[in-house]
Amino acid sequence: MHTWIFAGLCEKNDLMLYLCKILASTGNKVLLVDGTLQQKYGYGVGDSQQSLRITEFEGFDIACHFVTSAAVENHLEVNGERLDSYDYVLYDMETSHFASRNLWLTADVRVWVSDYERYNLERGKGWLKRLLEEQSLPGELSFQRLLINGVDCKLEARYLWAYLEGSPFVWTGESLVLPWDELTAAVKLENEHHRRVHLGPLSRNYKKSLCRVVEQLTGWESVRSRRAMKEAERMRA
Repeated sequence: MHTWIFAGLCEKNDLMLYLCKILASTGNKVLLVDGTLQQKYGYGVGDSQQSLRITEFEGFDIACHFVTSAAVENHLEVNGERLDSYDYVLYDMETSHFASRNLWLTADVRVWVSDYERYNLERGKGWLKRLLEEQSLPGELSFQRLLINGVDCKLEARYLWAYLEGSPFVWTGESLVLPWDELTAAVKLENEHHRRVHLGPLSRNYKKSLCRVVEQLTGWESVRSRRAMKEAERMRA
């Protein structure tokens, strides 16, 4: 089982859904856990009620309306299932208390996700410091960096990440950027309203960048990530 934590104060549900569909398209059993403040994933799968639920959606499972990561595991066990039956478990987290200390320590991948907004960048450093203190985590814990909603402007990634200088944790790997444009926004909105995850209409540039993210997180070669992207485009739930 591979465990990936995506932490950050910006909305990243479209990214998470795309990644899950790409992973599921290769035959992997995938679980996406909603650890966001507003529990938005329930609306996307047609379950806006505040009930604990693991729902199949677009070829993977989504866990909605759970208060902690431990509650997800308990729910699975009560229903005769296990977390480690999944090949990949992805957590979208906006609070420092949703995941247990052990989950933070043992996760295969920890990604700090931010957009270009100064407000979110400045709040991020305080969020990471609270995480360190509340969970008593070691300072050598590593995070990869990902900027989303990247636009064509004079703000470079190294300038934006400078807001997190002095972070209590270690940055590792290549800093990646996912582009944003009118087409990307349109696809996101259409997917939300139709309750689906269609990747085909996304721009070539976005899909290329998304493949690069997959390669860095999985260690796959580019040929494999591109093949998985094509499978995800053709895949129907």
